[in-house]
Amino acid sequence: MTLLPDSSKRTPGKYPMVQIALHTATADIVSEMMNKGLVDIGMFLEPIDTEGFDYVRIKNSDHWVVGMRPDDPLAEKEYITKEDLLGKPLILPERVNIQSELANWFGKDFKKLNIAFTSNLGTNAGVMAMNGLGYPISIEGAPKYWRRHIPHSRAVNKFIDEINAFQA
Repeated sequence: MTLLPDSSKRTPGKYPMVQIALHTATADIVSEMMNKGLVDIGMFLEPIDTEGFDYVRIKNSDHWVVGMRPDDPLAEKEYITKEDLLGKPLILPERVNIQSELANWFGKDFKKLNIAFTSNLGTNAGVMAMNGLGYPISIEGAPKYWRRHIPHSRAVNKFIDEINAFQA
């Protein structure tokens, strides 16, 4: 989400009649809304099924992050290792595809994890972390997708142009 302002800040000046509406939901809900034609462009965290979507993958954005309170001892580390997380209460994304990615990263230690919560929204996981209830693990960054092989409005096409210009 933090990358969206950079790719869209030029839109109001160039296209003053275009209005952007932001809607936050899980990947499954946004994908369903896109397939129904209710949403033109979505931002997803990988992994996601790209069948039926054209997309732009945000460069240098796919790396794992761990949320924690600023006063947590782990906050002083430059990098967090999987060994740092063993035994800690973790908050994992609800999406099975992302849990599979984490299982690959943790390897044989995945079964040893203390999974305190799963969450479908990073903001909620962050609230739990700020209250000392766990460490949310997620992927930072979000590729932007739009439905493939359908006619887009002029406004949607121009916004896609802005996304692509931002990536150049």
